[in-house]
Amino acid sequence: MNKQNEKIYGSLMSRIAIAMMINQGALLVLATALGYAETFFIKIFNNSLLIDAIFRTGECAVYFASFTIPVVIFNFMNKNADREIYEPLESEKASVFKSLVIFFIGLGAITLTAYVNFYLVNIFGDYSDFTQEYFWNVELDHAYQVVIYFIYAAIIPAVVEELLFRKTVCGALTVYGKTTAVIISAVLFALMHANIEQLLYTFAAGLFLGWLYVESKNIIYPILLHFINNGVSALGDIIYEKCSPSVYNGYSSATELVIWAAMGIALLVFLIDILKSKSFIHPLRLKPDENGEEVAPLTLSERMRGFFSPAMVIFIIYSVATMIFYVFLSTQLG
Repeated sequence: MNKQNEKIYGSLMSRIAIAMMINQGALLVLATALGYAETFFIKIFNNSLLIDAIFRTGECAVYFASFTIPVVIFNFMNKNADREIYEPLESEKASVFKSLVIFFIGLGAITLTAYVNFYLVNIFGDYSDFTQEYFWNVELDHAYQVVIYFIYAAIIPAVVEELLFRKTVCGALTVYGKTTAVIISAVLFALMHANIEQLLYTFAAGLFLGWLYVESKNIIYPILLHFINNGVSALGDIIYEKCSPSVYNGYSSATELVIWAAMGIALLVFLIDILKSKSFIHPLRLKPDENGEEVAPLTLSERMRGFFSPAMVIFIIYSVATMIFYVFLSTQLG
């Protein structure tokens, strides 16, 4: 029976990997097509503000589509898939108060990890200078550019990335345990960004966003956490471009102070309550087999074999190769 369940688990991981590849493929194809279309229209109509606004809006549409298409396809593939043998043990949904405690711990931890990731990467060179010049550099000379940038950097990722990685991937894996679901969805979230400048940071973000989702059982909480995290950064970019250094420094100091204070209070509450809190690792309710006997949970080795399905291996190779390529490019152009 466990062989059958391992096969079902491997099949689920294959469907998740296919969704990941569709996500990356859609980003690549749609963004490339949009780039060619923009070049074509600029040659005909010149680079007017209208053309710029249309194609910046198009970038938002591309990002939105690249994450919603794999969600739709994954759900379609799941309709005819074999049902998992395991059923998650029903656990009490975290209260709003407990969800907010996890929320603010996560916000602080994600911010802290972003700093750690930044300094670790730059030990080996000025990689962040390269990414800032070739990937993150944006023009914010006009009001519409500011609005579209904020939508693109803060609002859309918060919604579509959470629907794919927490609602879809993490949600599908919870039948194998909350820890398994959170860790795998966090790993895939980090690999999706395919950038060493974000690797540790996005993995940590995935862990806390996943923890918040499986405890609250409400996708709104991770969407809000993701939005605030991205929104603080995007607003900082806007202030940096549009205001004086003193205003930007004041904004950075104020936001960090609020984040650290909120995290400190949340950690204190969490530590006080930790003896009464339920374990993060919840047991599984197991469906009996055809003989009425209980099915043993998958072992770690069985889960690892299922995770490294051919489709998942392809996705991992693509993500790692992309990271290596960016590092190589930074040495050539830096």
